[in-house]
Amino acid sequence: MKNILLVFSLFITQSYIAQSHPERLVDFELYELNGETFSKENIKENSFNYFIYYNPTCGHCVDTFKVLNLKSDQIKKADVQIYTISANTEQLTQSFFEQHAPKLQNLVNVEILRDEDYKFADAFNVGPFPTAFLYNKDNKLIKVYEGTSEVVLFLNEIK
Repeated sequence: MKNILLVFSLFITQSYIAQSHPERLVDFELYELNGETFSKENIKENSFNYFIYYNPTCGHCVDTFKVLNLKSDQIKKADVQIYTISANTEQLTQSFFEQHAPKLQNLVNVEILRDEDYKFADAFNVGPFPTAFLYNKDNKLIKVYEGTSEVVLFLNEIK
């Protein structure tokens, strides 16, 4: 029995490690809060692009967005487009921003998006909530951030 559990744990660990994140920005389809489709073609060119995948019901995500809200002045001035991607409904996503990140909702470099069918999560191999991906101006992956303490550090990479 112990051997079976050991083999099973090694298999799961190997599968997790084997997952990789796209080195270049891949095609995707998300939805804006107004229901409009948002895809790779809508990404701002000649800018860093930061994708934050989260769930409005996740406590770690709440903490992350509260910190990002505090950094709104710094985010506003940064050469970065931020794409927040919710893994939940339009109503919960809107309420989440109103409660935890009201300053972010009005920034021109922040888009609030939803992943209705989890295709983005699958294509980017999203890990724990929150997970974020920073792409450079050539749409090449710079870094993947996982968890509250890391996700808010992206501004250090784009200076």
